[in-house]
Amino acid sequence: MRQACLIPTPSVPTRPSVSLKIFPPFAEFIDFGGASRHILTNDGTCRVVFKVKCSNNEVFKVSPVYAFLDPGGTTELQVLRREGPPKQDKLIILLKEAKKGDKDARVTFTDSTHTVHKYMLPLLTRIVEEQ
Repeated sequence: MRQACLIPTPSVPTRPSVSLKIFPPFAEFIDFGGASRHILTNDGTCRVVFKVKCSNNEVFKVSPVYAFLDPGGTTELQVLRREGPPKQDKLIILLKEAKKGDKDARVTFTDSTHTVHKYMLPLLTRIVEEQ
């Protein structure tokens, strides 16, 4: 009697409901200042709202601070650095699930009781010696 050969079906990896890709994964500046642009991609399966926090608001400015991202959607994050002494700085991008009908990202982020997911973007600063 022959036994049936069981062929395992490949498991399809499931995407998490909340996931973010950041490209490039770090920002690099010189101590005189500069700008860096990053693409944020919602790699999850649900709509999200995000808030960007910075470790040094005196030197760095970011835009946007609050925004929505649909599944598969992207947005550009701009980071500006003014002249100032270098130190170990970073951006923290906080993500929460959002409803389809939500209109105001700041209100949605503040009022939402969903779990907060955190992503870090290192802000690297090099000292340039004048000659």
